[in-house]
Amino acid sequence: MSETVFVTDPQTLTSSPAPPAETSAPAPFEWDRETVVALARQWYEPLAQPEGWLAVAYLLVGVMTSAVFFVAALALATIVFGLTFAGIGLLLVVPWFAAISAFARAERAMAGWVGVEIAERPTTVVHGVWIGALRRAWSDAARWRQVAFVAANVLVGPVFYAIGVLPYAVVAQLAFGANVVPFWNLHISGGGLLLSLPLIALLLAAGPRVAIWVAHRKAAFASWFLGPDRLAEAEQRVSALTGQREEILDAVARERRRIERNLHDGVQQQLVAIGLDLAMAASHLDRDPERARVLVLQARDKVQGSIGELRQLGRGLHPAILEDRGVDAALSAIVAGAPIPISVRVEPDLDLDTDVAETVYFIANEAIANILKHAHARVASVHVIGLGDRVRVTIHDDGSGGADVSEGTGLAGMRARVHGVDGTLTITSPRGGPTTITAEIPRHG
Repeated sequence: MSETVFVTDPQTLTSSPAPPAETSAPAPFEWDRETVVALARQWYEPLAQPEGWLAVAYLLVGVMTSAVFFVAALALATIVFGLTFAGIGLLLVVPWFAAISAFARAERAMAGWVGVEIAERPTTVVHGVWIGALRRAWSDAARWRQVAFVAANVLVGPVFYAIGVLPYAVVAQLAFGANVVPFWNLHISGGGLLLSLPLIALLLAAGPRVAIWVAHRKAAFASWFLGPDRLAEAEQRVSALTGQREEILDAVARERRRIERNLHDGVQQQLVAIGLDLAMAASHLDRDPERARVLVLQARDKVQGSIGELRQLGRGLHPAILEDRGVDAALSAIVAGAPIPISVRVEPDLDLDTDVAETVYFIANEAIANILKHAHARVASVHVIGLGDRVRVTIHDDGSGGADVSEGTGLAGMRARVHGVDGTLTITSPRGGPTTITAEIPRHG
């Protein structure tokens, strides 16, 4: 579409079309050294994170414990039912169920290695070993689900392990000719180590991702057998939401009081001072213009200070930069004026829902505010990375430590905000420092 430009001439008025704007083709993407290094760091970063290795450990230990638990349960069952005809075996049924419950507790504890918490499915309370206790234990469906898990896990556990470590198994056979899955011989011929290097490089970094995904599937399998049923989960969810609601209401009340205090002690006092300066300037305007000018300049400086405080308050309420430019830019803006060096590293192309991004921002914002006010730190850092279906925010400083969530409003509000999106908050802050705050929240709200 051309634009018509009217040119005024002393004799006539003429119009002539302006030449079309020149459009330049987008520059082709260039592979420079920094881009390659950044992509390589992003691809291989999971190898340096403990989550992938914990997932492998969970799968490996799960294979061994599944066999041990099954053999132990089978041996005990043989003894129990073998002695039933003599009448003694009936007295051992309840201890047998108790041993199975211990195996189930161990499995739930191991699921915590990969960040999966499996709540205990309620079982009937059994006291003693007599007929009443035997009847209650025998008729408890939850205990039989534990037995079923022990029986199924001895078959399913090795399958999860084989799939979870498959990239590592391929790498081991290509590089060393070793087999890390004894019962699954892959029979891979790489055609030489040099020719296999690209595949090894690809699979080596894929290993942690595959292991984490499979470990979560195995934990979900265990949760189906050992975790609470839907009704119990609903009751626990209602209880958790009730507690979260109370935390959020308390945090909102504390935040409101903080804003009121900041407005009263900061902006409001400055506005009163500005009014007094302007009133005095008006009274000196005729008889002492120079004095009036000084007072007006003082009022202007105070106005600028008030604008800065209002912007700071507004940033704490709803950061516009978060919507416009994302988490990385928003966190960089927080630390831009910090008196100490604070590094910010956000995983590239991190896809977060709006409420999750706001939670990440406010966690970091509150933590940095606490560092600058109380920690006496020399350096700090903020890291935001994605871990499967969750995002982890880690704030670290080398300050004096001693942070306690039960003291003050900042950490309590942070905890309420994290719990409000079904996340977890961990604070490690011994006296003398350093302090590390770690929040893990679902990637999508």
